[in-house]
Amino acid sequence: MATLVLIADNDSGEPLVGPDSAMRLGRIGVSHITLLRDRASTAVVLEGWAFNPAGIDEAVRAVFADGGQRVRTFHEIEHVAITGEKERELR
Repeated sequence: MATLVLIADNDSGEPLVGPDSAMRLGRIGVSHITLLRDRASTAVVLEGWAFNPAGIDEAVRAVFADGGQRVRTFHEIEHVAITGEKERELR
């Protein structure tokens, strides 16, 4: 599953997560959206099995009305699954 994180200052405006943006994101393979916020920034996590991170520009435009002029993007570089001792004992 590909993951992309968009980080914007809170004064950049609210991210768009309505039907239009969901349809645009769905067309580029995004199937999950998570919004996170702290005092200074908003993070939008986009994920999808069919999501091709080459569609970053379209994803940013779908989520931020101003086209993401001040949005930072974090690209997935590695995904690691952690297996605990208890899980191994159950096998």
